Parts: sequence; C-alpha cells; structure tokens
Amino acid sequence: MSVIYNTQFVDEKYVDIIEPNLYYDSVLQPGVTFTEKYTTGPAGGIFIHKLGSGGIITPTTPAGDFTDVVTADALIPVVFNNTFRKSEIIYGVTAQNVAYNKAEEELARLVAEVSESWQVSGLASLTIESSDFGDTTTVSDSTIKNMWIKIRKTIKQNKANADFGIVSTAVYESYLQFVGDDFTPLRNDQIQTNGRGGLFYGMPIIEANALGESAAKYYDYTGTLRTIDLTKVDIIMGDHEAFSALNNFELMRVIDSERRSGALAQVEMNAAYRVTNSDRIIVKYNGVPTA
Repeated sequence: MSVIYNTQFVDEKYVDIIEPNLYYDSVLQPGVTFTEKYTTGPAGGIFIHKLGSGGIITPTTPAGDFTDVVTADALIPVVFNNTFRKSEIIYGVTAQNVAYNKAEEELARLVAEVSESWQVSGLASLTIESSDFGDTTTVSDSTIKNMWIKIRKTIKQNKANADFGIVSTAVYESYLQFVGDDFTPLRNDQIQTNGRGGLFYGMPIIEANALGESAAKYYDYTGTLRTIDLTKVDIIMGDHEAFSALNNFELMRVIDSERRSGALAQVEMNAAYRVTNSDRIIVKYNGVPTA
C-alpha cells in the first residue's frame, strides 16, 4: 500500500522488530501448581505405588496379641500420551528478503504455541481428575473470602493440605475488589500497586486466563480424549504434590528442508498428566463443565 502526502509518494520501510503474539499466562509451574517428583528414566508410562490404609486403630487393653492383617495397595498409572507437535515452512527466498531473522522468530513462536497448548491440556486434566466441590454459587467480592475458606476446610477435612489456588479472571476480579474493601497494610499495598495477589489466607492465588477456553482437550491415562469447558471453572484449590505434569521428550530445531529451498522450524513435546489423589485437589464450578 503506497503512502501519499498530498500528491507525492513517500518511502516505506519494514521494521526489523516483530509485534509479539499474545498467549495465556503460564500458571502450571513446577513446585507451585504441580510436581515433577515422579520423573524417572526412559518410559512411555510409569506406575506409582499407593499403599492402602487400615484406618483408625481402636485401642485395646494391655498384654494382648497382635492381629495380623494384609492391607491391599494400588498402582496409579501415568501415561505419556499427549504429544504437541508443529512444523513451520520457512522458504529461503522469504527469509532472505525480510529484515528480521525469520527462522529464529518462527521457532520462538512455535515454542510459545506448544507451551500454551501444554498449559491448556494440563488445566483440563487437573480439572477433570480432581474432586467437585459441589457448589455452583456465584463468587463475588462479598463471598470470595468465605468460599475460599470453605474449600480449604474441605481439603483439610480430607486430611490434605492446600498450598495453591488457581482462579478465573472473574474470580480474581472479585478478589481484587475484596482486598480493596478489607484492607491490610503492606500486603494490600503491593496488591493495589501491581495487581498480583500473592498469598490469600496462606496460599498463592493465581489468576488463569486460560480458564477462558471453552473446549480444552487432553488424553487421559486410559487413552481417552477428554474435553471440558474451562469457562465453567471458578477455583481449583489443592496440594501441588497431588498433580503430576511430566514430559519425556522435547525437541526444538530449525533444519534444512529436502523438499524445498528453505528450512523447517519444528517443535515437539510429549507429556503425561495425572491427578494422583483427587481428595487433595478440589474444583469449584459455576455451571456444568460440558464442552
């Protein structure tokens, strides 16, 4: 498109800086919202031992005999069956005639797209495999405190400890409104300055704009493709040690193409997701989460 000042053409230029694409926030972080502790050597699937529980022991009187029992245990399968793969054609003639490094920028874009997709599928797994809180009441700035504490209480009654809370943008908005009314010095100064919640009653509150995805997909450990509407999720709260998000293969490369004058930017990641104990993570929905 030519640029004209009055009746005269002026020169055009293309800058060598790329306008960045937008991606969801990375809310799945090791040691914060999931664990990598079960990472092992080469394998397409792993099995985690889970000991059985004999429950509360009723006391008896002194000077007695043992009663011998065998308590059944279980195996939790975690299968690496979610592959995220993308290959971008970079024609040599195109790369030679732009001001920016096309191969480098295209590879960076593919890495971001695969990472974003990994996050969305991970959230799908985390949501589907966790326990339903069973309350779809709307969360507002006047109810978020009580709702947060009730979910934490339920997890505690399950003999677990909650150490993270992932929330939708709508719930996070209510949280920011709440802390504006229920002011606490220092902590709220920081929140009002940068809009980041930090700790909310002892655990990180993490805003997840990826909960805006209406059809998030992943393959579960049985090989079944599962789909969920994440817009129906308000809060995911639990113990990060109960959610595994593992990778057994990652590739990022730019290679010469045999079929054309140019190259291929390629990224691949193979992953497994599993909630290993649903009593330790609870999801609060705002409706029926069917995609």
